[in-house]
Amino acid sequence: MRIRKILFPCSLLFTMLGSAEVLSASTDKALSLFEAEQYQASIHEADRVLEATPDDSEALNIKALSVSVLGDDNTAIRLVSEALEASRKTGKASIEQQANYWNNLGYFNERQRNFQLALGYYRKSLEMRLAAYGESDLRTADSYNNLGTTLSKLGQFDEGFAYLRKNLTLRERLLGADHHQVAVAINNLGNAYNLQGDYESSLPLFQRALQIDTRLYGPQHPILAVRWNNIGDALRGLGRYDEAALFLNRALASDLATFGENHPKLVLRYFNLARLYEAQGDVSRSGDAYANALRILRQVNPGDTEQIQFLESKLGTAAAVSAAGK
Repeated sequence: MRIRKILFPCSLLFTMLGSAEVLSASTDKALSLFEAEQYQASIHEADRVLEATPDDSEALNIKALSVSVLGDDNTAIRLVSEALEASRKTGKASIEQQANYWNNLGYFNERQRNFQLALGYYRKSLEMRLAAYGESDLRTADSYNNLGTTLSKLGQFDEGFAYLRKNLTLRERLLGADHHQVAVAINNLGNAYNLQGDYESSLPLFQRALQIDTRLYGPQHPILAVRWNNIGDALRGLGRYDEAALFLNRALASDLATFGENHPKLVLRYFNLARLYEAQGDVSRSGDAYANALRILRQVNPGDTEQIQFLESKLGTAAAVSAAGK
């Protein structure tokens, strides 16, 4: 089992929200609050719009995004489904907006690990984007990315790699080789190789993504924590434990300094460190890392019983091994 990320990858926010030109004026404030990470206020503002106009599809969509960030993907799925129904009912939503709703429905289901459902919704979004924008558009690239990542999670690697490479090629052509979105695309291709267990292939991709973002942001920028984490995890998979520890601890220290001790990002950081210590046979440190991951997950996403139970089992195993060794 793999711990999933809890917050939206920044590369998906554009396609989730749509461009400013297609948003209704009534939802501008709700959108601004969402972008400012004031999610409860965004929900309140969306509710104000919906009280006056219950079939405002953009207000439903923005509310869905906010409640999902706050951990309620079931409500998010219901809301974005209502946005799709409202768009059909009123005929006011643009093709771009409707494609975004299908995309978001896929993303929320992907977060719930309903990968087959997500795949169908992503395919619908891609179909609409290809019809509206063709193959040479960043919105189409977003769909290639989402399909590729989901197919990889389903173990359908050949098709997944094909979409992820199309995403990377298109972004490089449209944005140039030294763009953050290109680094994200390279990273996502690396993640697919990691899922496959092909760490020899994932490591140079993660290193390439790090090189791009280091040139863009400098060697100490907190945005690099994701790159350090992924390089560390690939090195762990290759058995290069000392190097892995350096990168994983650097990622953890960066996110602690940036977000504090109880941020959702820390769940994955502690989880990867726990796996490293487990591989090294360091039961004490692996147990501590699993305990930290479990503590944060219970706080930020208490409804995720599957992952909570998984971490509880890992912590229990570490405790049992430690007790047996005494």
